[in-house]
Amino acid sequence: MTTEIKLKKMNQEHHPFLVEKDQELAVTNSERSAVVDSGKYEIKFRMLKTDLEELPKGAQTVGQYCTFTLNFDGITMATHSDLKIVDAIFKILPFFNNLKEAGDIEALSKEEMISLFAHADEEIHLAMYNLVATFLGINDHLGQHMLPFSVIAALSQLIDNHPEIFNQADVFFG
Repeated sequence: MTTEIKLKKMNQEHHPFLVEKDQELAVTNSERSAVVDSGKYEIKFRMLKTDLEELPKGAQTVGQYCTFTLNFDGITMATHSDLKIVDAIFKILPFFNNLKEAGDIEALSKEEMISLFAHADEEIHLAMYNLVATFLGINDHLGQHMLPFSVIAALSQLIDNHPEIFNQADVFFG
């Protein structure tokens, strides 16, 4: 599924999320769905062998480097991470769309998005990494070693599995 379709579908999802209305907190979409999705995420890492006390199970070594995969099952959004996640989404969400001269918004194609991320500044890369690492509970040290395509794949899964966090960011800042 393309990112454009995912983003359109995301806005049609009916997962409950928290909003502020008239200086009070309320849950929107709660009457439609009380489903809490969880997901299975796979993140690949590359590190210097000297940075590890022991090699993870299934690790492969090439020269001084070690690559390994960690699986994260049954992941749901931790409430204490809400603001960090919303902040990261707020930083990256504008980069999913092209703003046209007439003010219309058009989603980027897969090729445009990869090119954009390849040439994006450090703030966008950091926001993507922070979003995925915060959501999955990966500490800062290990998060620095996530491989980019794993981060992009996890971000795509987040859009699929948890549209409510993107909608929450949109409502919170929109």
